[in-house]
Amino acid sequence: MALGTILLTTSGVAVVIVPAADATPSVTGKAPGHAPEPSEADVREVDFAWAAKHSKGGIPWALTRAKSTGKKTLVPDETTATSVTYAHADGTLTSELTSGPARMQQDGRWVDVDARLTTAADGGVKAKAHPNGLELSGGGGTPAKSLKAAEEATARDLVTLGEGNEQVILQWKGGLPKPDLDGTRATYRDALPGADVIVEATRTGFEQYVKLDQRPAGTYSYTMPLKAKGLKAAARKDGSVLFTDAKTGAERAVMPAPVMWDAAVDKTSGKHENRHPVDMKVVDKGNGDVDLVVTPDRAWLADPATRYPVTVDPSTANLTNVFDTYVQQGEAGDLSTDVELDFGNPGTTNSDGTPRTARSFITWNTAAFKDALVTKADVSLWNFHSGNDDCKAYEWTIWDTTASSTASRWTKQPTWQQQYHSSTQTKGNPACTAAPDGWISADVTTLVQSWASAQDGKGHMGLRATTDDIKAWKRVNSANATSNPPKLTVTWNYRPGDGTAQQAGAPFKSYAGVWAVNTTTPTLRDKFSDADGDTVNGTFQVYDAATNKPITTPAGEGLIVSEFVKPGEWASVKVPAGQLVDGKTYKFRTNAYDGTHYNLNFSPWREFVVDTTAPGVPKSVASETYPENLPGGAVGEQGRFDVDTGVDDARDVEYRIGPADTDDDGNSGNTSADGWQRAPTTNNGFAAKASFYAAPAQDGNLQAEVRSVDRADNTGATRVYGFASPRRTDTGRAKKIDINLPTPNIGATAPGYHDEPQPAWDWATVQRDGTVRDGKPKVYRSTGPKSSSTVTLTPLAEMKRSPAEAKAARRQVRLPEYPDPIIKGAWCDPTLVNIEMQMTRTEACLPMQVSFEVTDKTSQPPKVYQQMFDVLYMVKTDPEGNKIRTWMQIDPKDWSIPAPKLPFPGGANGMILLDVQSWCQSDGCNKQAQDWDFYGGRSRWSGNQDQHIITGVADFEWNGNVNNSSGSKDKDLSKELPLRWWMDWDTTIPGIPDSTGQDEGPSLPVMARCDKVISGKDPGCVLPSYKPGYTINSEAFPGAAAHIWLIQNKHAKKLGKSPLTPLHYLPSKARNAPGQEPENKLDNGKPGNRKAVCGRAFRKHNDTATIATPNGRPDPISCDEFPFAATYESPGFPAANGGLNPAKNIDYAGLECVQTVVAKGDGTREHLYNDTTYDDPKWPALCGRSSMSNYINTQSMQPFGVSFAKQFRLLDYDEYWVDPANPRFADCDPSKAEVKCKMN
Repeated sequence: MALGTILLTTSGVAVVIVPAADATPSVTGKAPGHAPEPSEADVREVDFAWAAKHSKGGIPWALTRAKSTGKKTLVPDETTATSVTYAHADGTLTSELTSGPARMQQDGRWVDVDARLTTAADGGVKAKAHPNGLELSGGGGTPAKSLKAAEEATARDLVTLGEGNEQVILQWKGGLPKPDLDGTRATYRDALPGADVIVEATRTGFEQYVKLDQRPAGTYSYTMPLKAKGLKAAARKDGSVLFTDAKTGAERAVMPAPVMWDAAVDKTSGKHENRHPVDMKVVDKGNGDVDLVVTPDRAWLADPATRYPVTVDPSTANLTNVFDTYVQQGEAGDLSTDVELDFGNPGTTNSDGTPRTARSFITWNTAAFKDALVTKADVSLWNFHSGNDDCKAYEWTIWDTTASSTASRWTKQPTWQQQYHSSTQTKGNPACTAAPDGWISADVTTLVQSWASAQDGKGHMGLRATTDDIKAWKRVNSANATSNPPKLTVTWNYRPGDGTAQQAGAPFKSYAGVWAVNTTTPTLRDKFSDADGDTVNGTFQVYDAATNKPITTPAGEGLIVSEFVKPGEWASVKVPAGQLVDGKTYKFRTNAYDGTHYNLNFSPWREFVVDTTAPGVPKSVASETYPENLPGGAVGEQGRFDVDTGVDDARDVEYRIGPADTDDDGNSGNTSADGWQRAPTTNNGFAAKASFYAAPAQDGNLQAEVRSVDRADNTGATRVYGFASPRRTDTGRAKKIDINLPTPNIGATAPGYHDEPQPAWDWATVQRDGTVRDGKPKVYRSTGPKSSSTVTLTPLAEMKRSPAEAKAARRQVRLPEYPDPIIKGAWCDPTLVNIEMQMTRTEACLPMQVSFEVTDKTSQPPKVYQQMFDVLYMVKTDPEGNKIRTWMQIDPKDWSIPAPKLPFPGGANGMILLDVQSWCQSDGCNKQAQDWDFYGGRSRWSGNQDQHIITGVADFEWNGNVNNSSGSKDKDLSKELPLRWWMDWDTTIPGIPDSTGQDEGPSLPVMARCDKVISGKDPGCVLPSYKPGYTINSEAFPGAAAHIWLIQNKHAKKLGKSPLTPLHYLPSKARNAPGQEPENKLDNGKPGNRKAVCGRAFRKHNDTATIATPNGRPDPISCDEFPFAATYESPGFPAANGGLNPAKNIDYAGLECVQTVVAKGDGTREHLYNDTTYDDPKWPALCGRSSMSNYINTQSMQPFGVSFAKQFRLLDYDEYWVDPANPRFADCDPSKAEVKCKMN
């Protein structure tokens, strides 16, 4: 059932629906068992999403936009002159259907009806936007000087209402002055002696008055010619004039009997109560022309009690089928064209003393909710005047009545059948400032439910005051008012109806109101009824939905006409070739014709999408029971198959199970076109997916054939998923992996982490053993244009010095003024003969060699002078603070310069001058350049024999700046600080021109990083290129250690085995840059890393060894994976998102791992075996997945997050390695296909 809200007004009806699939493709022939099919609501949601994607202005598009913006959205395709529909964020639709036009098309767009008058370009007067093209005279000629002169004058058009074949023209005899315009009113002053002619525009017509400013001297009578083009005018007994269609006889308009009133206004009623009938004769002139001869009562006009000015209201015309009215005691004329409805006692009386009590009637169009279940209904009326001068609320009642009409009078009221509701809401008395003009409402749920149950299509409501107390008098706007007409808001739950018969195909299937067709020449069809049983045809109009322009057809304007058919049969047309394009959305509407008459209105637009492109081959198929290319299940055993179509428009998945294709010809083993079954898809925003169950009927190699079917019934290419049945039963066969494990010692002390120095600066260049991987380290070389010298800075994997140089360094250290090295470890002792380039997470020891060369080109051959220095550069960070220290020592080399190069000459003839600074090139440092406080002399040397050493310290502080303080990612809350030393230099050599200045050059940088990420620790700084090592407590958790050792050594890249092949740390989704989920959960329908490896298709081995946990809790079996889920190397991490070791099928990544089990072995010892319920392992391994004790699994890595990651301040993508206690596997040979050994 569709729950909605409906708004009804006497000027309109509004309907709300909830989208539902008009036609749902059938799902045929399920296999035994039931797949987890999507619910009806899920299917509807997916269909609606598809329709919203393709709709260009229809209901699906508008509802999607409303939901995304949170604002109500106009549905352009549903807009007509009498209806407008809005979509709401809660999925409901509100449509206001008006019986008369509330808007009109002007210059190709919809505009609201605007009855205000304006001067036209030709000097005439017209309403700004009027559905019936209301036009008034702009004046002209000379007004008549007397009534007699007016009778003899030529008639001119005063008011023209309507266009084309139906038109009412009210004329005036004599000239007319130029009118004064005020809103909807035009006043022709002194059009007759002492009288103004007034025309008031209404929403559907006009009212015309003559206002007498003074009492006439004698008989007062005038004639107004009226031309009714296409209409027939006839006088009725009550003095009114009825206009009917000249051909059909249908009632088109009513001009009520004329009345006049004087200037007096009753305080209580707020009306002109001194009213009097006016005599009006209708003289039929033939051909729809009549003369209205208006003669006000001479005695009433002459009565001294009559206060002037007097208004004579002879003519009102409306071209509409809107209807509401009121009756008033003492009024003999029709009041249905009035702009107000009255009820209650106004406090005035008729000549016979009876009160002028009024009652009102409204007829509502209830067809929209016939037979509905109404849950809420409210009627609202715009109350602009009330008699409650005491400002209290007075009750009024709502009744069910029979139908009212233009013939309704006080003496001929509709039958008041039953009172249903009441309300005391009251507004509009001028004295009551707290309750100004406004809406008054009443709950009318029970009454409206009775109308819905009656299924009549109309509901007749009566309004009356509860008592005759004049304080209960009320005046409200009618449907003829130019604003705020009565309205009825209904909330209802609608029983399914027949719906519309408009369809597009093949395959004639729609989704949330949008049809899908699989051809560019589709068939459009509709069914039409005819009360007389005449044959009918259909006119179909086709537009491009995006451009809102018609396609090209022989009939023009996108029109295609069907053959005549019997009522209720399909009338169909075929869209001509060459007009429609694949992938585009179009819309069509229909109109019926029975050979004599056309239907007055087109149907609503219906959209259809041209889709001739079949979906691609399904992206993946997976099954836990029947893993791909592996044995599983057994004959007759139900297995679930999960299909990812890889596209968003697949409506169904077709599948069948059969023998495998054994001849490798690429064709299925099943050559029949039969046997296909369907499963509906669901769509999580990425791609449509489906699941089905199947049970093989035989053993052996089998296959599931799977293909996608879109909403247009296009069938895609087939994906073949191979598997075997039954699963391996030879589980007792010889093991390929058998590592004999020691008994776990749960209380064993955990070993420390690996934080020993490693080769530094460029790990890709300098290896652990000190050798250079690619032949040479990165070198900086610069030839200075100012000093004419060439400087070479060479990073050294190892600085080698002579004993004399080392001795000189030791002398330097013993001096009291010598600045102590900032690194205290012996591995970076500046007095050593050999100093290696190494680093830890917080310290870097970086030796370099600096060489100066100057060439004397004036000599022949040219002489090359050279001087070399050993430079030792240290960096130290604070992992829990902001201090960053740098230390530098410059030591000239004392060895002889090899020929043919020459040493720098001594004294002033061979000077080398250096100006050296320590640099931190980041806005995260408190300063970017810092002078060294060198000890040991100035930074200048006089030739090769000047061997003084200088040493200095320069400190920096991290100022707390990060990349993005408002972010949540590790990169946001950290800052990289490139550290290096910088020097300016100059040299002097005899015979070489003096320099023009100093040249400059930098060292290679070492990167520090400071962060505010690590919880439980103060902000701090580390050297992130260092790769710490996590150590498994192999005594406590030997099974976990053996599993890691096995996969490390059997992986093609030896992932995580050493700092040369590190793992990359993946923190939580909130912290990592790609937003990858590492945990055992779904993220937007996609499995997280652990979910992909261990959360799917993992079988706990029955022989898994568990332990008695220290806390006494049960020790369940769990899945241990390597590489870890919290790494970029996890096989569940897609490459598209940054994964470095992805499985082929991410959704079931664990099936591509080597399957092992830590099992209860012989005696008291446990073993790491390959799991023989799976196929034997294939090397090299992508990953490992092991069935093991949950306690062993989780506790082996528990210190990682608690201490290791915090100690080394590991952030997103940082490198580290894992030591499973490698020496304990000395007896194991990982190079063999079978790994059988004993862990020491």
